[in-house]
Amino acid sequence: MLRVRGFSWRGAVILTGWLVALLVACWGVGLLPLAPAAPAPAAAAPDPARIRAPGIAVLESRRSAVDVWPVLSVLTEPAARWQLPDVLARLSERRSPAVPVSNFGEFAGVVWLVWDVLVEPEAVGDWLLDVGYPALDHVDLYLLREGQPVQLVRNGDRLRLSERPMPTRTHVMPLALSAGRYLMVLRVETSGSMIVPVRLMTPQLRQFGEERTQVLQGLANGVMLSLLIYSLAQGYSLRDRMFAYYAVGVGGVGLFQVTFMGIGLQHLWGEALAVSELLPPVCILVGVLGAFLFIDRALEIRQISPRLSLAMRVGALLCVVSLLLLVSGVITYRDGQQVAKVLGQFPTILALPVAWRRWRQGDRAAGYILVGWGIYTAGVVVLALLISGRIPATPVTLHLFQVASLIEMVMWVVVMGIRVDTLRRSAERDRLDGERLRHLADTDALTGVLNRRGLQAAAESLLQQAQADRLAALYLLDLDGFKPVNDRLGHHAGDAVLIEIATRLGTQLRPGDLVARIGGDEFVVVVTGLRDEEMARQVGDKLLVSMHKPITLQGSDCTVGATIGYALAPTDSRDLGALLGLADQAMYAGKQAGRRQVRRAWAPLETGPAPAPRSRPDCAQSC
Repeated sequence: MLRVRGFSWRGAVILTGWLVALLVACWGVGLLPLAPAAPAPAAAAPDPARIRAPGIAVLESRRSAVDVWPVLSVLTEPAARWQLPDVLARLSERRSPAVPVSNFGEFAGVVWLVWDVLVEPEAVGDWLLDVGYPALDHVDLYLLREGQPVQLVRNGDRLRLSERPMPTRTHVMPLALSAGRYLMVLRVETSGSMIVPVRLMTPQLRQFGEERTQVLQGLANGVMLSLLIYSLAQGYSLRDRMFAYYAVGVGGVGLFQVTFMGIGLQHLWGEALAVSELLPPVCILVGVLGAFLFIDRALEIRQISPRLSLAMRVGALLCVVSLLLLVSGVITYRDGQQVAKVLGQFPTILALPVAWRRWRQGDRAAGYILVGWGIYTAGVVVLALLISGRIPATPVTLHLFQVASLIEMVMWVVVMGIRVDTLRRSAERDRLDGERLRHLADTDALTGVLNRRGLQAAAESLLQQAQADRLAALYLLDLDGFKPVNDRLGHHAGDAVLIEIATRLGTQLRPGDLVARIGGDEFVVVVTGLRDEEMARQVGDKLLVSMHKPITLQGSDCTVGATIGYALAPTDSRDLGALLGLADQAMYAGKQAGRRQVRRAWAPLETGPAPAPRSRPDCAQSC
């Protein structure tokens, strides 16, 4: 890759692509009018070049649906005063729509769509007119034959579900068509975006398509619900606010999708008109609120730029204020929609430099955030352009934001997974560091066995578990002839002797027994599970014999002896300090009686010294 002093062409291309995407997004929501906006249909004068004879939608059979848009013509009125006779009197003024396919954007007036339908004999029967955009306030269909009205069907999301012609998520109107020619006039009025994809189809065709749509919407909403539950569970388990912020974001976006696609009205709140009216901008604002807080937390922006972190929190506060104003009725639906579109761009705009910087530094989470933003930004741009009436309303443009937001939420789950892994690794490091510190605090630095503190912690439970038939023995060993080693050969030789003694003691014991060094040349051994005192004495003799094996120091073999005193739990005591005192008394008695022997606390003198091993010169004499 070509680099010039840290400059990366790949990075420059990616960053340029991001900037272009953000500029397009700003243009889509009207923040950056790169060119004069196209005049609204109501203000546009009829263009003779575009006025044409009205087209005819021909229903030849019942096997396929018919898209009405290519054949319809339009009349617009800003004042919403016309009735059907007024429209019929102006049919000569109708024109083909000079807007993207099925999309009049944020037009505040009334649109009258007019088209002719020719029904062939093979197509006679029940038909449905489906206006496939749920968020339309009033959708009224007039069906005329030979200039006379034969049917009026009213629809729109200002009607409760029970008041609609059919309880569907979109605006579906049943028609009984016989052979011949009809004139259809569709009146559309809404406070939001006027998107009017209009199709004629049979009930069977619509059922087939709607079942497929409901399955896909169910899967998408199920994924969103699963992400919401996952984030709440993780937040409760880990006590990390990042998961709560994610839950706010995914809840807002998911509920917006349920509202935008008409699923909520059809299955959840069909009789609550206020819910359908308020939810779209409210959900967007809630989603943006979660985005501000989640991104600030996930990228740890405060560590890099406290001011930028403050800006993110101010953006979240603006979302809360806008929500309150919208819910209280201070601002209208359309105002809330505009505020949501504008604020929705700022989490990405503000945090993009931080995410970029962290990604360049090797932060995997920032990379996934960038990928999610890239996909989500594409969806936001398309949605903004769609709502603004700048692109056609097709199945792809109507569903792209839902797909993009779903992918972004999955990317955010990956980010949270990385965060959980980071927390787990940090906790594991803290645990290991704690264990290491405890090990250092409980271990003799020279020999690696327990020190007095470690003995205290480890022996207490063993002594408390001792029983009359499962004795625990505490042996106190004091080395004989160790001082001359230090005097004649130096401290390095003395250290080598201590290390060797600790190793030997460890090899004589089982895994559950303890070895500790509590003084210069004093060792303690705790052995559990002994049947009786005789077995305890045998273990002591075994330890004593191991002390008499030769040790090689500076090329010469010598031996270091030991005197051992021991006490038993629970026979003598269960307290470690008491047992150490008793063992020390017994060891001291052994020293007085000639050294290199095993003595039982309070035991009679006739126990005598243990049998001596094969004679070897004393270390003080041979070294």
